[in-house]
Amino acid sequence: MCEPLNRMIRIRQTASTSEYLLQLSHVEHLAEGTVVVTDRQTRGRGQGDNSWESEPGANLTFSIILYPRSVKASRQFILSKALSLAVYDFISRFVPDVSVKWPNDVYAGDRKITGILIENFIEGACISKTIAGIGVNINQERFTGDAPNPVSLRQLTGSTYRLEECLHELQARIAVRYRMIAEDPVRINSEYLHHLYRFGRPGRFIADGLSFEATIVGVNRYGMLEMITDAGERRVFGFREVAFA
Repeated sequence: MCEPLNRMIRIRQTASTSEYLLQLSHVEHLAEGTVVVTDRQTRGRGQGDNSWESEPGANLTFSIILYPRSVKASRQFILSKALSLAVYDFISRFVPDVSVKWPNDVYAGDRKITGILIENFIEGACISKTIAGIGVNINQERFTGDAPNPVSLRQLTGSTYRLEECLHELQARIAVRYRMIAEDPVRINSEYLHHLYRFGRPGRFIADGLSFEATIVGVNRYGMLEMITDAGERRVFGFREVAFA
C-alpha cells in the first residue's frame, strides 16, 4: 500500500466525480491518490438513494482513487474509518464538537457537514480499487434541499475559506490516515470509536419501523453497528437497517 500521490484533475462540471473517475480508470491507469474535483456536480449522490446538495463553487466535491490491495474484502470497513477520520481531522481544526456518524458521515454537533460515499472493487479475497466520493460543506450560506440538518464551515464560523487550500490539506490528511491502515490499524479502530457520534450514550433509534432506546457499544470488523437496548438486548445492524431518531 503506497502513499497517495497528488495528481489532480479539475473539471468545471460533471454529473458525478466518482462516475467520472471510474470511467477514466477504465481507459488509463491512474496513479494512486488521483483526485477529480469539480465546481459543479449535477448528480452527486449521498448514501442510499439520497442526493448531495452543493452550491456550485462554494464547497468541495471531489473523488479519490486508491489501491488498497492488502486490505481483505472482509475488512473493507477500515477504509471507511480511515477516510472519515481524515475528514474529522480537517473539520475539527475549525470547529468543536465534531464526530463521525456511522458509517462515515462527519457531523458538527448534530448537523451534517460532510458526506462520504465509498465504492470498493474486489478481486479474489482483496480490494483491488477504491473510489471515494467526498462532499464537504465549506462556504455555502444557505441550503434549500430536503436534507434535514446540513451545515457548512462558513455557517459555523462566519469565515470564508479558500477551497484550494482546503483540498490540499484534506489530501494530506487522507494520506496520513491511509498509511495508518497498514502501519497502525489498531489506532484507526480505537480513534474511530472515540470520535463516533453518540458512542456510549443512550439514544433513540428506529429499526423495522419501531422506535427503541439503545446505546452504541461498538462497530464490528464488518462495519456493523453494535448496540445494547435499554432492555439489555444486544443488537447488531448493517447499513440502512437502523436509523438515528
